[in-house]
Amino acid sequence: MACADENNAFSINFRTTPMNSTGVAHILEHTTLCGSKTFPVRDPFMKMLNRSLSTFMNAMTGPDYTLYPFSTCNHQDYLNLMNVYLDSVFNPLLREQDFLQEGWRLENDELEDKTSPLIIKGVVFNEMKGAYSDSQQLFGQKLLNSMLPGHTYSYSSGGFPLNIPELSWEELKSFHASHYHPSNSRIFTYGDIPLETHLSTLDSYLDKFQYLNLNTAVPKETRWLSPRSEKMTCASDSMSPDPSKQSSVAVSYLLSDITELKESFTMQVLGELLTEGPSAPFYKSLIQTGIGAGFSPVTGYDNHIKETTFTVGLQNISSTDVNMIVEKIENTFDQVIKEGFSQDRIDAVLHSYELGLKHRSGNFGLNLIMNMTAYCNHSTEPLEYLRVNKILEWFKAKLKEDNTYLQKKVKQYFKDNTHKLVLSMDPEAGFVEQEQRKFEDLEHKLRANLTQEEKDEIRRKNLELLESQDMKEDASCLPTLRVGDISEEYTGTSLTHLSLAGVPTQLAIQPTNQVSYFRALINTSHVPLELKPYLPLFSSFLSKLGAKDLNYEDLDTRIELSTGGLGASCHVTESPDDLFSITDSLLLSSHCLDRNIEKMFELWSNIFEQIHLKDTNRVSTLVKMAATSTSNGIAHSGHRYAMSCAAAAVNPVSALTEIYSGMQHVNHLSKLSTQDGNILMEKFRLLSELLLNKNCMKVALNTVPETQDQLVRGAENFVSALSGTCSPLTCFKEEQFQVEERKLHHVVPFPINFTSQSLPTVHYTHPDSAPLRVLAAVMSSKYLHPEIREKGGAYGGGATAGSGTFTFYSYRDPKNLETFSVYRKAGEWAAEGNFSDQDVEEGQLRIFQRLDEPVQPGYRGLRVFLSGVEDSIFKEHRIREHGIS
Repeated sequence: MACADENNAFSINFRTTPMNSTGVAHILEHTTLCGSKTFPVRDPFMKMLNRSLSTFMNAMTGPDYTLYPFSTCNHQDYLNLMNVYLDSVFNPLLREQDFLQEGWRLENDELEDKTSPLIIKGVVFNEMKGAYSDSQQLFGQKLLNSMLPGHTYSYSSGGFPLNIPELSWEELKSFHASHYHPSNSRIFTYGDIPLETHLSTLDSYLDKFQYLNLNTAVPKETRWLSPRSEKMTCASDSMSPDPSKQSSVAVSYLLSDITELKESFTMQVLGELLTEGPSAPFYKSLIQTGIGAGFSPVTGYDNHIKETTFTVGLQNISSTDVNMIVEKIENTFDQVIKEGFSQDRIDAVLHSYELGLKHRSGNFGLNLIMNMTAYCNHSTEPLEYLRVNKILEWFKAKLKEDNTYLQKKVKQYFKDNTHKLVLSMDPEAGFVEQEQRKFEDLEHKLRANLTQEEKDEIRRKNLELLESQDMKEDASCLPTLRVGDISEEYTGTSLTHLSLAGVPTQLAIQPTNQVSYFRALINTSHVPLELKPYLPLFSSFLSKLGAKDLNYEDLDTRIELSTGGLGASCHVTESPDDLFSITDSLLLSSHCLDRNIEKMFELWSNIFEQIHLKDTNRVSTLVKMAATSTSNGIAHSGHRYAMSCAAAAVNPVSALTEIYSGMQHVNHLSKLSTQDGNILMEKFRLLSELLLNKNCMKVALNTVPETQDQLVRGAENFVSALSGTCSPLTCFKEEQFQVEERKLHHVVPFPINFTSQSLPTVHYTHPDSAPLRVLAAVMSSKYLHPEIREKGGAYGGGATAGSGTFTFYSYRDPKNLETFSVYRKAGEWAAEGNFSDQDVEEGQLRIFQRLDEPVQPGYRGLRVFLSGVEDSIFKEHRIREHGIS
């Protein structure tokens, strides 16, 4: 995909269709990146993270595909990574040691004590043990397995932990031979590098292969003649505010083939109309009525496998309500077939697609490849997927031709569809203990028949693995960029500074592709301490309660019709030169097509002038949904919560951040979800009086030259109508905060751990700031990764430096207190200078990946707006990073 984008992207994908739940595809994804013919070093993937300026590097296993994507703005780096990736997938070493480390092995619980029991260890084993400890992820996996029982989808591609030890090293190599062949691959390139360059590199790998007719295709599922239902159990959630409501239910339907693009688009639109937003029929019948705390993560249209599905799921329900909920789902479909959808709602969904085609955020090329992956895995016409406007115009014409088209599709796919599954999940007392006994029984079974000779052989291999993990390798065979390749020059963003009705405003003229961007910061430092914990909810609900003459349903539709959403969030940052000088604010953000600028500001004006603060039922529903959603995220982001909690003890900004988005916030949400909505509404009234004005406000605008006058005029009209008198948004001096030693343990319902330890350091402009960032990168790759992941079996671990802290972390870690000794030893390792000049240079490259990451036009100029780091300060910081030795 040729495009004038310097952030070039690449991916090689394979259709991987395992016929068991040993995790063979997942473990192969890990082990292919552990050394190859041309690059025979241990873990070249992790080493290349530090020898590259990649803007993204990873590998992922899906239900029936495995992909190896990366992106970078540096042409030489692109060729380097392309060579490493291609050699890894086509010529991997697949050593037994790598299988034992990444997959599974029996090893003495205490390796130095050969009399300690043999237990199961391994990176993927621990990863999946952690993944499936999340009951909602287990629920989703069971749903897929049961909906499509005829082939590969009836198994877990990631691997069920109890089945992973069934996989042998020989079976791993056999799976590679039968799946990792060019005939079974899809190769994507995107960006401004000429196609000839790509083909030349590819040819050097592909010319040795002959085409093979590999049978990896997924057959169509045999359609059921009647609906089915299944039940499963899970662990009780110790974090749930209501022990009587911990069940889940989902009703799922098998739809069309993923390659039928017109049907897929129709079902995607229908999925949004049915479940998204407060006007959606299922929101009204299931959420608004208070039956459940929120939709389960499986809810919605899913097009990641060969045949698409649609699911309505509800979590945090009473087990006695399952039949009633299934009946409500049927009745809701009947109602939709009878009444259809309002034209405004249909137009709002279609507008979101139109805006999505023009609004660019993040890594566009990489996201495009990721979105195409599932479709291209089963299609011979990949370009059809990109012809979005063609499908969009067809869809509009279809609705014009037949205004009951969507109702007919609801009847076809939901009312008359017999391939339907009802899956319910209830907590079971002693579930965790039962699961643990299963693992203990499995370990006992694996140990029981071992001869002494076999035990000695296992120990020998484990000691050899440890020796290889401790060995300092010569990685000179791997390509690398040099810090000298990075220019010390930095060109910032040109900004124009205005005053709109007294409000300081920055304007960035950028090629924003007919999309205009508005942000505003409103000072919240004067908010009383007892109201601070309510700020995250106030900001999150700001555009969800209704305003002026629009109830919350109408406001939601108007927002979707005219904008990409009206966002608000808490924003806390320290001064670049003083950790105790803090900006505590509310960040408003929105974007729209240029033709809708006036409508966007009208919606903001309605909220500021007259936000609705009377519907306590609406607030209670939103709180329960927020509590459920936040709780669902802990299993995936536990390390971030641990890091936030640790840093809160040593840094004032982190202490505020912990209140707004850390475990303090999680626990506060859980408590509020059981309380009367009147209490919360009173807090919101106080906050609205304090904040919905232009006192201490500043604004940032990004747009193209042709619409700058229109955007500036719209912003000026908005702020002019606000009450208050604007004074500069300045930092406040935190006088009360004291750094303290604190040790905390949060109990979460998972059999794995997330750990963190944080230390206070220096402000952004301090001379030590840049070296500390490089030290964190060096320590992560050269000490913490080998100790925490390779030896300890955690999925990940490392260190970060910034915002006045140096923070260690581990992710999905089978250990807990032992990991803290690794953190201590990491400091000793660094203090003794156990790293080379090459290690330092690699650390610098890792830092420059983030420093020089491309910024999309709609986001340029935000660094100074949000953090006060002027381009001159940032340039000086880059020079310091560049000059470290």
